[in-house]
Amino acid sequence: MDVLDGATIFWLIALGMVIGAIAKLAMRNTTIGLFPNLVAGIAGSLIVGSITVLMQLPGGIVFAAVGSLAILFVMNVFYQQRETAH
Repeated sequence: MDVLDGATIFWLIALGMVIGAIAKLAMRNTTIGLFPNLVAGIAGSLIVGSITVLMQLPGGIVFAAVGSLAILFVMNVFYQQRETAH
């Protein structure tokens, strides 16, 4: 990933969607819904992937995956569910 072009943005979005879906499947019913996980995965992947491309660091896809996982981790850990009546 040397240039931030359309193909790079497509792969960053696809990576974020895959990681967001896997995070939802791994956590089952204990986290936020599928759509917020997908959006957070895409956002993390695009932000970190774009920064690595602009800084010309090698391994931009790996950094994008780690950034996506970090955003999803923070979102899902600090998610507060409503307590239901027992």
